Amino acid sequence: MQFAIRAASWVVGKALSPIADGFVEAWAASTGLGPNVEDLKLQLLYAEAMLSNAREPMDNPALNELLHKLRDLAYGADDVLDELDYFRIQDELHGTHHAAADVDAAAGCVQGLVLNAGHTCRAVASKLSGTRPSQAAPQKRRPEETPKLKLDRVAISKRMKDIVEQLKPVCDMVSTILTLELQGSNHVKDSATKRPITTQDIIIPELYGRNDQLNSITDGITQGEYSAKQLTVLPIVGPGGIGKTTLAQHVYQKVKSHFHVSIWICVSLNFNANMLAQEIVKKIPEVNGENKNASVQEIIEQRVKFKRLLLVLDDIWTCQEDEWRKLLAPFIKGEEKGNMVIVTTRFPEVAKMVGMSNCLMELGGLGAQDFMSFFEACVFGYQQPWEDHPELFDSGTKIVNKLKGSPLAAKTVGRLLQNQLTLQHWRRVLESKESELQTSDNDIMPALKLSYDYLPFHLQQCFSYCAMFPEDYRFYSSELIRLWMGLDILHPVNQNERTEDVGHKYFEDLVKFAFLKRNEIDNEPPYYVVHDLLHELATKVSAHECLSICSSNVRSTQIPTSVRHLSIIVDYEDVNDRVTFEHYKKDLGALHERLQVKNLRTLMLFGQHHECFVKTFSNLFRDATMLRSVLCKASHSIKDLLPNFSKLVHLRHLSTKDSYAGRIILPSTISRLYHLKILDVHGKIVSILPKDLSNLINLHHFIVSDDIVQYSYISEVGKLKHLKELSRFDVKRENSGFELKQLGQLLELHVLGIYDLQNVETKEEACEANLIQKDHLKELTLDWDMKRAEQPMQEDILECLKPQSNLIKLCIRGHGGVKCPSWLGMNLSVQNLEYLRLDHVAWEELPPLAGSWMLNGCVDDFPNQSFMNLKRLELVNIRNLKIWVQSGPSGTYLFLEVLVIKGCKELLLLPFSHPTTYHQPAEQRWNMDWFPRLRELEIADCPKLLYVPPIPWTCAPCSANIKGAGKGLKWLEYRKGLNWLNGKDAEDTRFWNVLAFHNLSALKVLKMDKCPPLPLDCLQMLSSLRSLKIQNMSDAFLMVEGDSYVKYKFPVEHMCIKDCSTNGKELTRLLSHFLNLSSLEIWDCQNVTGLGVAEPPQMRASSSANKVEVARIVHHQQQEDARGEEEIAAEGLLLLPPQLQMLNICGCRELSLQPNDKETGWGREGLQGLRSLRSLEIRFNPKFFSSFSSFPPSCFPFPSSLQELTFSNKEGMETPVPLSNLTSLTHLTIVECEELRFQGLGPLLKQGHLTRLCFYKTPNLLFGFDACRSSKLQELCTDDAARVFTGPICSLLSSSLTSLSLVLDGRVEIFTEEQEEVLQLLTSLQHLVFNGCKRLQQLPAGLNRLANLKTLQIANCDAIQSLPKDGLPSSLQELHMSSCRAIQSLPKEWLPSSLQELRIFWCPALRSLPKVEFLQSSLRELQVYNSDSNELRKQCRKLRGTIPIVYA
Repeated sequence: MQFAIRAASWVVGKALSPIADGFVEAWAASTGLGPNVEDLKLQLLYAEAMLSNAREPMDNPALNELLHKLRDLAYGADDVLDELDYFRIQDELHGTHHAAADVDAAAGCVQGLVLNAGHTCRAVASKLSGTRPSQAAPQKRRPEETPKLKLDRVAISKRMKDIVEQLKPVCDMVSTILTLELQGSNHVKDSATKRPITTQDIIIPELYGRNDQLNSITDGITQGEYSAKQLTVLPIVGPGGIGKTTLAQHVYQKVKSHFHVSIWICVSLNFNANMLAQEIVKKIPEVNGENKNASVQEIIEQRVKFKRLLLVLDDIWTCQEDEWRKLLAPFIKGEEKGNMVIVTTRFPEVAKMVGMSNCLMELGGLGAQDFMSFFEACVFGYQQPWEDHPELFDSGTKIVNKLKGSPLAAKTVGRLLQNQLTLQHWRRVLESKESELQTSDNDIMPALKLSYDYLPFHLQQCFSYCAMFPEDYRFYSSELIRLWMGLDILHPVNQNERTEDVGHKYFEDLVKFAFLKRNEIDNEPPYYVVHDLLHELATKVSAHECLSICSSNVRSTQIPTSVRHLSIIVDYEDVNDRVTFEHYKKDLGALHERLQVKNLRTLMLFGQHHECFVKTFSNLFRDATMLRSVLCKASHSIKDLLPNFSKLVHLRHLSTKDSYAGRIILPSTISRLYHLKILDVHGKIVSILPKDLSNLINLHHFIVSDDIVQYSYISEVGKLKHLKELSRFDVKRENSGFELKQLGQLLELHVLGIYDLQNVETKEEACEANLIQKDHLKELTLDWDMKRAEQPMQEDILECLKPQSNLIKLCIRGHGGVKCPSWLGMNLSVQNLEYLRLDHVAWEELPPLAGSWMLNGCVDDFPNQSFMNLKRLELVNIRNLKIWVQSGPSGTYLFLEVLVIKGCKELLLLPFSHPTTYHQPAEQRWNMDWFPRLRELEIADCPKLLYVPPIPWTCAPCSANIKGAGKGLKWLEYRKGLNWLNGKDAEDTRFWNVLAFHNLSALKVLKMDKCPPLPLDCLQMLSSLRSLKIQNMSDAFLMVEGDSYVKYKFPVEHMCIKDCSTNGKELTRLLSHFLNLSSLEIWDCQNVTGLGVAEPPQMRASSSANKVEVARIVHHQQQEDARGEEEIAAEGLLLLPPQLQMLNICGCRELSLQPNDKETGWGREGLQGLRSLRSLEIRFNPKFFSSFSSFPPSCFPFPSSLQELTFSNKEGMETPVPLSNLTSLTHLTIVECEELRFQGLGPLLKQGHLTRLCFYKTPNLLFGFDACRSSKLQELCTDDAARVFTGPICSLLSSSLTSLSLVLDGRVEIFTEEQEEVLQLLTSLQHLVFNGCKRLQQLPAGLNRLANLKTLQIANCDAIQSLPKDGLPSSLQELHMSSCRAIQSLPKEWLPSSLQELRIFWCPALRSLPKVEFLQSSLRELQVYNSDSNELRKQCRKLRGTIPIVYA
């Protein structure tokens, strides 16, 4: 009830706001509406005073209904007064009297009567049916500006009178009831004070899903970190009902025997240190000799001084820091170690305040398995669940998923379910909302609502609008704050406070009270979410005014007549088929019968496919003219969505995104929406901004996320005095309206970019920008066109563009003068800068960065001035900069996080380098203490800078990008887990000083290109390295002389070696150090000429040894025989580690597979020794099988473990390659093996697991298939239609093949009748592709008889002019055509009735589709791209609303 009173009071106050400053009243008096406004004002003031004096009454449904009625009338008053304010602004802007009468004081009465009479006559005339005011001959229309709206004085006067007449009796009744309530009740406790008292006794004997947390706490108390500390405070934080108290109870009972004193206090709302101390002291035994006259705190101190204490403070809601310290003080002075205070709270802010040393335990929902067990216990007790009721399991599982892991929700619903173990009852519960399942005050929703009731009204109001967003929606703070601004619910308490600041405070308060949860992703701004149960709470508390509709609730939802805020969600499932789409469209279209659209103040759309419903929405929202906020997170044309857009005189907030084509067209009438505060556009605006956009005098935010050039089109921007962002202002873009003085009155700007400053001619003109008076300015860009000739006045002009001292971000680009402005130099006034970018400046001195600059041989030193708060510094194309050295005190760059230096051609030295000590270890040579927080470094195109700091300079997360700088270094990129170097063919091993290996223990990926050999000692330091790529290097690593290399073992699992001159012997030795290597790629290494497998003789006798042991034996044997390798193998022979699982060898032209060496035991026939190999690619190694004829007759080249094989080899041999042993093979790809024959594919098709076969330019592959009787092949890709479309092959594949792709067959022009007939044998075919068949003139006939075909793709078939005349199969669901230049039409008879998806890309000859009445009713998606036909695109767009998804 208290909320209802506050809500009504707020709406009344909102209605009074348009007339608070007196402007509307004065203007209304001149229109003859003064008495109406005065009567309405008086009645609203009475209502406001009455509600302000009201005390909280008892629950009274009748009073609640009256308050809703009062609120509705106040909304009406707000609408009418806001509308008057709109017309007042219009007259003020245009100097017109379209709404107001031009009367003076003397004749005001008479002329007012005349004016009223005139308006009345026009109003009456408009009611007459079918008559026009004039039947004169039509005249040629002239183009006019967008017409201004005109005030209907008669209608608005009547509206005000009606509101006053209705307000009076409602106010009287409310006042009477409130008086009676006051007389009948002294006071009523707030519901939030009715908290249950908790105790240390365990209510739930088994703790579900919290054993890890329980053990962590108890171990810490009994023997871990907590036991060693004098006092630990451990907060347990989580939303209501998540199990905080239950966990604390179990901890208490488990560890209380370890303490001398154990105390449990239920705190709840009343945190008072004195009262809590009095309660605590009663539970501590007295000690001998204690001072009875001491204070309570002193007595506690005496009693616990030599005792170990456990104190649990359960359910703390609020706590002041001073009060907390006061309560904790006696326990800090104890002499026993291991004292423990456990706090449970639902508020993160409280947890952070009371916690110590980052001790905090946050509880979320239970895991899926644990939650199911707990749910089963709540429903079935501890009996065997589901045993007697298996039919309930599916519904129970769905209910569990709905409860999102909340223990209290499971208890709540469990009580309902256990009463009736029937499927009907459980389904009813499943379909109910959580708020409908409450049975007591201890259920989940009442428990959560206590937190809501505890909030002040303004936060309750802000939180309630979260119900409008979809569940799990990711909020950004600015998004929600702008919505609140649009709804006018943010009100500064003083003139110095800005609306945005109020919004940020409210937002942070909701985070603090745990109604919004903060989440972060690397390098992205934080986002916030509302927990599912809290979202349900928001839905419940806002149900009177807020409504969120989706396809699942559009029919069942009861819609109150009081709804004023609407959101509609369209999910992919809603357009997944035509039936669902038509049902949802019909349901949405029927909303106008259930919803008072004319009362809507907020409209929000979410989802990707709202364009499908644009016609429905256009009809539905035709009367929605009271809107304040429109947030369209869908692809929509605003004008199509809101046909009466020009009449949205109340609109404050408009946020829209681009259409699927990436374009936004803003209606020209947008410049008439004078109340608009926020215009937020996500996408590229393709329409020209209205010339008079500056009429939006209330605009605070104009946000164009993808195109800041749009800002430069605003003429006379000086009118927008509340504007916060002006990212681009082009000086003198046109003859008038773009002078620098336009910026003079924009005193609320936060972001400003001034471009084309070369057009400023005088100091006086520069001073007119008035930057020094812009106290809120945080970001400033000053830009001169670098292509224009230098102006002699540039120094003076920049000097006059001095900003205020609170500036955070500054960019100066293209300034042609030679002097740094004094406000950035000797007389530094912007010391609070956090971001500084200097780009293409030719100054002879630079700003003071607490160091020394050398420019043109002169040294500048500013020891006493610096930017102490600088976080990001960018120096770009400073052509005079030679040296930057540190001369200030340590800590000057304490906050610097990002340093960017680019295009400084003369730069020799940076402040953190000492080249004279370059031969010392990196950690001694570089003094990075000057930059303790540096996390990102970019240096580019500084050719004379020979020395760069070692990367990374810290163990903390950081990134670096260095290009065109550093001795021998071409490029270096370092980011989280990845290091990539390009060394310009460097040979000096000192090159590796560029890496700080002692900071790279977490590195996972290292890529090297044209680098000198890497010392193995350095590689050994990369303990987390998993992937290594070596490219364009002579030797992979620098081997240590003698036997000492045996000690090296590296954890790398994947290695790629490309374009290296290393030979097989060197590579074999290298690989012996990688015992964990499972994936190996070798590309274009021409000195690797032989291939075998390293397998010692011991392995044959120990085939059951595990992989690790095998690798160890191999490594040992290789090291033992290292000196004798020259006798064992040729220089080019590579012996592969036997543990490999993936092998890719490409472009090694001399490589051949080697047979086993029987004398030494090295290798094994072919690759048989790779017993774990799963994937093998052998491509463009023409001699790979050149030695295969010398293999034993029964030898197989590949191991039977293979699952995927890709082979490409132009050269053939007489002996066929046997494959019959590959019984595990599932994917086989053969390319360009024209002379090569394969043996044993038949058995693989019949008995093996082969499901995918691709072959191109391999005519002999199918030799011998005729003998096969059956096949398991599911997917076939080929360029040889002639060999596939034969009777034996198609018969073999008839029952298994589901996908067939004919690719790049340039020979086939037309299919023969025999081929068309055998194609019919593929009865299981579901997907058919024709791609790159350039000469194919038509598709095979008879496709319509492929009864299971679902997808047909035709791509890059230039000669095909039409689809088969006998049509396509009735089973076809998807038809994709791309780059088919000759197809001209799609007659209706060619398209099957089953078609669901039609995609047409770049078919320039296609001009039209069948008419809408002939299109298949099953069609759910139509995509047409890159069409030259305007007619086709227009036809497609007309289909929106008929077909669910249309992209054109």
